[in-house]
Parts: sequence; structure tokens; C-alpha cells
Amino acid sequence: WTTPAGAQTAARPSGTSVAVIDLGDVFEAHAGLKAQLEQIKTQIDSFEAYVRQKRQKIESLAEQLKTLKPGTPDYATREKEFASIQADLSVQVRQKSREFLEQEAQIRYEAYQEIQQHIAKFCQSYGIQLVIRFNRQPIDASKPQEVQMGLNRPIVYQNSLDITQHIIDSAIVHHHDTVMG
Repeated sequence: WTTPAGAQTAARPSGTSVAVIDLGDVFEAHAGLKAQLEQIKTQIDSFEAYVRQKRQKIESLAEQLKTLKPGTPDYATREKEFASIQADLSVQVRQKSREFLEQEAQIRYEAYQEIQQHIAKFCQSYGIQLVIRFNRQPIDASKPQEVQMGLNRPIVYQNSLDITQHIIDSAIVHHHDTVMG
């Protein structure tokens, strides 16, 4: 067989064009993701302390209301203050919860985009055309729910197709270069 003039075949490493990856392990090892999630956790802890403080104030107002006679101007003033603080806190909690969830989702999305770039680069280097997500954790036979989930895994068998550690190593090098650079 001869190749048509001008056509060259690219030298590719031999192997398969399919690989598997445990994204759970990759995310777990992602230092940048961990650091950003820790920052959100710190913000959440701070907000929870603020909420506890506000709830103590609400409880204090509730106790004050018990000592006042209903129908008096002072009672009405305290009751309005109590209701206002309680409603404001409720709104703040809903808004902050949504804000924290959105921040976390954005951080995870950006980490996923970065991981996809590492996967694409690795796959292009080795001629891999399909990467399938799988879970490489062993199934605990003593836990029925885990057994059921294991039975539903789409990958039943793979032999030397797991690129998880290669991607983790690539992400670690990238994170180190980014932090040090």
C-alpha cells in the first residue's frame, strides 16, 4: 500500500481510543477546588454566627413581649420590631443560601472546565477519542444501597483504561505552576 502524495499519517501511541476516569477522585484531589470551597465554608460559618446572634435577639424580644401587656403602645412597638427582625432574617437566610449555592456551583463548574482541558490534552496526546466516567471505588457488600448503586454502574469491567491518576497529576502540576508562577 502506498500513501497518496502529500498525505502523511500521524504517529500515534498504540492503545485504545477509549478510556475511563473517576471524576470523583479527580475533584477530591483538586487543590484549587478545595481551597475555594474552604473559603465558601468560612463565609458560611461567619454568616451562621451572624444568624445565631440575630436569633438570640429575636428570642430576647420574644421574652420582652411576654412581660408586656398586649394592647399597649410599648407592646405594639416591640411586636413590630420582633416581626420585622424575624422577617428580615428569614429573607437574608434565603438570599445567602442561594448565593452560597451559586458560588459553589460556579467554582465546581470552573474546576470541571479545567479538568476537561487536562483530559482533552491527555487524550489528544494519546489518541483517545472517548472518555467514560466511572467509579473505581470498591463496592461494600455489607451496604445494600451501595451494592444496588454498584450494580447500576455503566462500567462493569475495564483493564488498564483508567486515566484518573494521569489527570490528577496533570492538574496538580498545573495548580503548582499557577501558584508558583
